[in-house]
Amino acid sequence: MSNDPSSQTLRSPALVEGSGYLLQLIRSGRAGTISELAAAMGVSRSTVIQRLEFLMDLELVESDSTANGSRGRPAAITRFRASSGIVLAAQIGITGTRLATTDLSGEILSDRFIDVDLAKGPTSLLNDLQHSFDGMIKELGRTGDQVAGVGIGIPSTVELQNYARGLGLEGADWDREFFKSKLWERYDAPVFLDLDVNLLALAERRKSWPDIEVFVCVKLGTLIDAAIVVNGTPVHGASGLAGELGHIKVSGATTLCSCGGIGCLDAVASGSALVKQLAASGFDVAHVSDVTRLAQQGQPEAVLAVRDAGRRIGEALSSVVNLLNPAVIATWGYLTEAETPLFAGMRESLYQTALPGSSERLSLVRASLGDFAGVRGAAMRVIDELLEPAAVDRMILAQSWSAAWAGAAERAV
Repeated sequence: MSNDPSSQTLRSPALVEGSGYLLQLIRSGRAGTISELAAAMGVSRSTVIQRLEFLMDLELVESDSTANGSRGRPAAITRFRASSGIVLAAQIGITGTRLATTDLSGEILSDRFIDVDLAKGPTSLLNDLQHSFDGMIKELGRTGDQVAGVGIGIPSTVELQNYARGLGLEGADWDREFFKSKLWERYDAPVFLDLDVNLLALAERRKSWPDIEVFVCVKLGTLIDAAIVVNGTPVHGASGLAGELGHIKVSGATTLCSCGGIGCLDAVASGSALVKQLAASGFDVAHVSDVTRLAQQGQPEAVLAVRDAGRRIGEALSSVVNLLNPAVIATWGYLTEAETPLFAGMRESLYQTALPGSSERLSLVRASLGDFAGVRGAAMRVIDELLEPAAVDRMILAQSWSAAWAGAAERAV
């Protein structure tokens, strides 16, 4: 984006107001010519032209001429310039992190997967993220000042601390403000953090199930977590802990959980629980992917372990179904690689224990976006926030994404 003051038209809040909505019309394809935009906004052509100048100064739109289907001068069509900025996105997992760069339409430009050890704490992880992002920006031939925003999906603080505790470590302070402030300082761009499963759910619902009211996404990996999306918006809860499926108590289970509780779903049905179970039986497994590989190969003990885990997960989900009556539950994560025994167990207990009226129209599916769901959701979150009409108006006045959000930093959470 151009930040040359000499190229920028004199602006005031009154003159700028409506520029963000104009951009929204252009991005959505609802209007493109000056006449169409003026009619859609109910303003004069001169008002539209003035606001388009603001957007063009920041390289958010571009104009070209095309035949209008009738005699006379071709009509100028204004289009969104998605290449005017880049978004840095990451989905942080317990054992690995997926990173991506996207343009302002969410199109993935590059991606990278890095192994991480969250037991080393947030400073080590932050260094890994910054090093990787810097390399990806350079490989694109872009520079840091072209970063419009950063989106990070991170496991809940509860899970991060419990994971470290389960390894016999004290764990580090996984303060979201630490991540946000350091990344904001590094890239001079607003940073948006959310639970990884919320961003997974946001992307999956928007891509595959855009019209349903209640959507549930379940992450089945090293640990178990879930997200609830209602009318397109992830539900966070009063303490930001909505969706802690992994700590629902399983009937008859007595295994100690890393949270300190007894019989949590995580303790008996998560990927880490299955690794412990099969390792105790003499199998050479170190990661949940080893368990699913054995199950796919038909190893009886692995198949039975995954199916039993599915039963327990389905039992826990039956309460979710009875309470929220979702239309779709989509699953994502390493355990879903063993889809046949996992889903057989889930369906068996879910449909036995959920109310028939609540479950009869329920679709239980595997998430369609695969490995890139999390980074797509992180990028969507950033783009939704940055290109919201009021945010665009602020950015035009402030002349940078970071300055536009400096007075509203509490929203970038």
